[in-house]
Order: sequence, then structure tokens, then C-alpha cells
Amino acid sequence: MLASALERWADVLTQTCQATLDRLGIDLRTGPGTGASGGLGAGLAAVCGAVLRPRFEVLLDDGLSGIDLTTAVARADLVITAEGAVDAQTPHGKVPAEVARRAKRHSKPVIALAGSIGEGAHAVHDIGIDAIAGIIPIPVDLATAVDRADALVADAVERTLRLFLLGVSFAGAGATRRDGQP
Repeated sequence: MLASALERWADVLTQTCQATLDRLGIDLRTGPGTGASGGLGAGLAAVCGAVLRPRFEVLLDDGLSGIDLTTAVARADLVITAEGAVDAQTPHGKVPAEVARRAKRHSKPVIALAGSIGEGAHAVHDIGIDAIAGIIPIPVDLATAVDRADALVADAVERTLRLFLLGVSFAGAGATRRDGQP
């Protein structure tokens, strides 16, 4: 129902403000800054001519997060990112997708932690996320998940890193594949 309403919102804005959108070169459905949280931005762009930018540019490139992602990724051995839901939308503007793209520029492995792993999550492997790990190990309601978020994330990181270290130990022990190759 929400997706349908947002499609209608895009139709109304496009029809009402076509001249402004054309002048600014804005596509309310697929342009930068129009992802899952782009409804307000789309309205401001259509009515006021606001500039739409992907959230990772605003948060990471403009320094609003206080994180120098480029330096952090370059120095890292492993990159771990997180998202409430990793799904088919993740490659299209969610922060983990951009973190993975930047990590791959430095040939770094990337693991995404996800509150939920949704339909189409496998698409993130094409953009550089090497593995996905769930944050919530057993079904819980949203209120419980939010209330226990710190502990759930810490537990997910520990479980994930233990698996990562297990893989490292296999590689270090000279494990061979079934075909006899190292």
C-alpha cells in the first residue's frame, strides 16, 4: 500500500512540477536522493527546486558523520557495515552499498550485518558485499529488537568474526579444496 501511495506521490509531483523537474534534470523515481527515504526530498525538489543528493554523500563525504570513510577503509583489513534490512533495495542507495563500493576500490572484504535479510538480498554480492549476517538470531518483535539492539549487534559481530577467524585458520592451515587446489 505504501509503495503504491509513493508511486502516486511521484506521479502527482511530476505532473504538477514538470517544468521545474525538467529544468533541474530531476527524475523523482530513480535519481540520486530518491531512495527509500526520498519522499520529502522529492517534494522539496519538485516544489522548491531543492538539490537531491544521495545520503552517503551528505553523511560521509560532507563530514557530517565525523568519519573519514576513505582513510578508515584504506587502513582496514575487513570492513563491516550494517543496515536494518539488506534486500533488493540495498544496491540502490543504501549506505552499505556505497561502503562496499568504496571498500572494493581498496580490495577489502566486506560483511554486512542486517536486522533482516529480505527478498533479493543476493543482489548485494554484485556490488561488493561478500557476506551477509543476520543481527537477530531468533524471531522477536520490533520493539524487543530495538530495545536490545546494542546486545544483538554485539552478539552478531562476535558470531560473524568467529566465522571469519575460522576461515582464516583454514587458509593458514593450508586447507585444500576438493580438487586439490589450496
